[in-house]
Amino acid sequence: MTGIEQEGALVSDGLAVMHALERVLGRRYSEKTPRWTDLGFPVIDRGSYAIFPLAVVRTPQDGDSGMTEALSDMRHGLRRSCVHFFGGDDFHAEMELDPEDGYGRKLVDSGALVTGPPWECLWCIQRFAVVLVHSVDQQRTLETLALHIVPMDWVRYQPLNSGTKREASRHRRVIREREDADVVWSWPLSVPDE
Repeated sequence: MTGIEQEGALVSDGLAVMHALERVLGRRYSEKTPRWTDLGFPVIDRGSYAIFPLAVVRTPQDGDSGMTEALSDMRHGLRRSCVHFFGGDDFHAEMELDPEDGYGRKLVDSGALVTGPPWECLWCIQRFAVVLVHSVDQQRTLETLALHIVPMDWVRYQPLNSGTKREASRHRRVIREREDADVVWSWPLSVPDE
């Protein structure tokens, strides 16, 4: 499934995005950040990190939750598929993202839905983390589903040589980059009507 399909809400196929990420990022010890647009999917390219929109739906004003339930089903299905295909080797599946700290806190503050443990799926591919994010905009009119690909240090900082000035500087840089990151996005295509 690619393009705008499935009741007018689908932007990209999340499993296909994950396979492309595996192909591009899965090379061992790659220090180069890829050009996100080269993966061939709609992407919000932010340089060192990227957001791959998967679906956008309008939240119902009349109480009909059909489209938002479809989005939740899509999230659960993608999560199960990714655990099946990417749980192991260079991928480590189902690590929890703490909604009270770091990147998890940043997502919650922007409107991401906390859905219970594990809150969001988090896969590690070499030096990147892939987070499946289901969120609602501030006006409560749109729900979105996306894959956020961010530097691993944003979600799981591991000091190389703790206690040194260099490592303290690196830690401050990681925190500053994460705090400066813009996790809110909108899709340039017209939003599908109900």
